[in-house]
Amino acid sequence: MPRSYREASLGLGATPWQTAWNVALPAASAGVGAGVLLGLARAVGETMIVLMASGNAPIVSGSPLDSARTFSATIAAELAEVVVGSPHYSVLFFLGAVLFTVTFAINVLAGLLT
Repeated sequence: MPRSYREASLGLGATPWQTAWNVALPAASAGVGAGVLLGLARAVGETMIVLMASGNAPIVSGSPLDSARTFSATIAAELAEVVVGSPHYSVLFFLGAVLFTVTFAINVLAGLLT
C-alpha cells in the first residue's frame, strides 16, 4: 500500500483507526488474502508436526475433540510398512495426489488473488 494513502487519510482528519480500517485494509486485502491462503496451503501439506500434534490416531470420530490423522500424516506413518504394489500402496499414492491437487489449487488461487 502506498504511504500516500495513509498520509492523505490522516491529512483529511481521519483517526489512525479509521485509516487502518477504511484505507489500509482495503488496499492491502489482496495481499492479506493471499497470505492466508498460502498459510493454509502450508498447513495442509505439513507432515510431522501434524502427526505429533493430532495424536496419530487412525480412527474416524464424530467429535472434533478426538484425535485425527491428516492425509500427509497417514502417508508418512504408513508408507514404510506397506507392501509395494498392494491396494493399500495405491491408496496412499492416491492420497498424495489428492493432497498435491488441493495444495496446488490453493496456491493458484493465492496467485490469482495477488
